[in-house]
Amino acid sequence: MRKIAGFLLLIIFITTSCKQDIFYEKIDKIPNETWNVNDKLVYEFEIKDSMAYYDIYVNVRNTTDYPYQNLYIFLTNQFPSGIQMVDTLGCVLCDPFGKWYGKGNGNMKENKFLLRRQVRFQQKGKYIFTVQQGMRDDHLKGIANFGITFEIFKPEKKQK
Repeated sequence: MRKIAGFLLLIIFITTSCKQDIFYEKIDKIPNETWNVNDKLVYEFEIKDSMAYYDIYVNVRNTTDYPYQNLYIFLTNQFPSGIQMVDTLGCVLCDPFGKWYGKGNGNMKENKFLLRRQVRFQQKGKYIFTVQQGMRDDHLKGIANFGITFEIFKPEKKQK
């Protein structure tokens, strides 16, 4: 019984210690693994420390039935001041020969793409990221989940 309790404590420690670097994370399920061109995913977060730095990641979970090599998305960033910026992002999901990137067995693959490294939000307040698929299909099949993760940036220690 003590071994089981010790093992459970170890699992809890590992899973909580990995999450301590995450400032914000939201993963959305795409209904029926089909992302409609008009369906916008919204990510809202509050910046209280304008001196902190973050690494921003895009998380994509796709099936091997996804018909393309890439996934293009439109990302709209609304600042606390109300100003908006739009960016087009491309995520490469498989190589030209059809070999899928990412983790996972079977027909489901998970990818985590670094969007921006060492980002500082200079305005305190509420930010809103809105994401829309930018492919030419009105009903894009094969995308199961999409999300955004903000990790607290930690500079790598230089070795002597």
